[in-house]
Amino acid sequence: MPEGEFVIGRSSNCHLALDDALVSRRHAILHVGAEYVEVEDLRSRNGVQVNGVQIHGRQRLKHLDRVVIGAQELLLVQRDQAAPTLARGTRPTLGDMTLDLPLLDLSKKGGSRTEGSVLNRIAEKALALGRFEEAERMLARRLTQLLVEVRGGAQPSQETLRITTDYAMQLASGLAKGYWLEWVFGVHDACNSVLNADTINALHSLVRQIRYSGGPAFRSYMANLRARAAQLSKPEQFLVRRLESIERVVGA
Repeated sequence: MPEGEFVIGRSSNCHLALDDALVSRRHAILHVGAEYVEVEDLRSRNGVQVNGVQIHGRQRLKHLDRVVIGAQELLLVQRDQAAPTLARGTRPTLGDMTLDLPLLDLSKKGGSRTEGSVLNRIAEKALALGRFEEAERMLARRLTQLLVEVRGGAQPSQETLRITTDYAMQLASGLAKGYWLEWVFGVHDACNSVLNADTINALHSLVRQIRYSGGPAFRSYMANLRARAAQLSKPEQFLVRRLESIERVVGA
């Protein structure tokens, strides 16, 4: 995240909008410099805590400080001091520090947007505002991590797969990057999962829009689907035929 001010609150105009009754409309602001991060309470109703202590006004943060705003806890991590256990996931950069924000828990089959999805909300706001490069910086490492884990045998929930596929599709469209379509095919290939109808519909126009010419992940995915054709249901076989029409387009 670039240097400047980062407002947190319940208002949709905030950089990070929290749907939390304990959070004021403009609750707090992070002042980000090249070598520092400070948090300031904007006279909020329930205040801001740093390491369990209520602050008044503005306070400089240091490595591993915990900031509580409403029901949300943010952990500040200095990158060169971050322990491996804290290095998981993608964090918005704040000067030479990063915010360790709760992510969707890939280990939970019932994962949803409401389960520790602070980073997801920031990324979704960036996507909605058309700030695709900013969203990519926040999501790229996390999406890559998911692909590695799935290829290693992990099985994400259908909700996690749906949400992350949506992110990748938006990145592909906004940045005109075939890389993110390759990610979509790669993760579904590793999961032995047939893309849903809505995603396939979007792909029909998107491959033309960004001039996607196919890639190793797409070819592997299509080969996998054909090899499993006898195991697929009739609706799934119909979806495969729709994917084959995309295959003809990108191969033309």
